[in-house]
Amino acid sequence: MTSNALILASDITEQAQHSGRRAGNSLEKIASEQGDNAMLAVFSEMDILTVAKIVREHDATIPSIATWLMDADSIKKLLNVEPSYWQNLDEESLFCAQTEAHSLLAQIFLSYEDDEKQLEILKAIIQDDFGLLYLSLPFIGHDFSELEYDEEQVSGSIEELLLKIKSLDEEAYREVMAVSTNGTLENIEAALKNNANKQRVTAVEMDTDDMFAPL
Repeated sequence: MTSNALILASDITEQAQHSGRRAGNSLEKIASEQGDNAMLAVFSEMDILTVAKIVREHDATIPSIATWLMDADSIKKLLNVEPSYWQNLDEESLFCAQTEAHSLLAQIFLSYEDDEKQLEILKAIIQDDFGLLYLSLPFIGHDFSELEYDEEQVSGSIEELLLKIKSLDEEAYREVMAVSTNGTLENIEAALKNNANKQRVTAVEMDTDDMFAPL
């Protein structure tokens, strides 16, 4: 299987250079036809930057299968490298980085129901300085003073994401609110980009054999 997995991983990596969505569809096809273990074998041969490109071209309405299967540490690594793709965003759009972060975090926390796993992911993210910055980015500049915490929020919204974090871990919620209240969009975005570009230098060589949690 290793040889076949390497070939498939190479093909999907090539696809991802043109379309992360298409590459994600190819992974789902492998899982559907050959099983999750076969798909994970292929994924384990892919570098974290390719994984990031696949995931970021999905959203909570059509999530990537990767966000369901990656373990907490790998999600943390994903958030460290994903901002390296922000360099190509329209610089005139002030909230581009926030939109990208919101979309990815919604995939992780709003596209499936598994509070135990999501809590593990959340704790891993906030233990990392840049993970906490990424987690806080979508909420900068928003006023939540009149948010009704006991009411159902619009599906996929900033408010729903914030309340999901709060329901998983009050301490994480307080840290996110502190960073988003005291930080500035420009400084946090710059810090995330700078860190991601440093990570990008070595990410291609990253060993992803332990990227996914056991099924």
